[in-house]
Amino acid sequence: MPIRNNLKVIMAQRGVKSYTQLSKMTGYHYATVRHFAIGLHTRLDSGLVESICKQLDCDIQDLLYIEKKEA
Repeated sequence: MPIRNNLKVIMAQRGVKSYTQLSKMTGYHYATVRHFAIGLHTRLDSGLVESICKQLDCDIQDLLYIEKKEA
C-alpha cells in the first residue's frame, strides 16, 4: 500500500501557487519538494514533511494517506 499525499490540494487551499513558492517557504530545494508532491520520492523525509505541515498550517494526517488497493 503506497503512501500518497494531498499536497496539491492543500497548496491550492492555502493559496500557494507553485512548488517554487513552497520551496522558498520551507527552505528545501525545488526538486525535493516537487518529487515529494508528485510521488517520486523513495523515502519520506520527516524534516520536509514537518516543514510543509508547519508552513501550510496542516497536520500530518491532512497531508499523508495510505492508498488502499481494492482486492
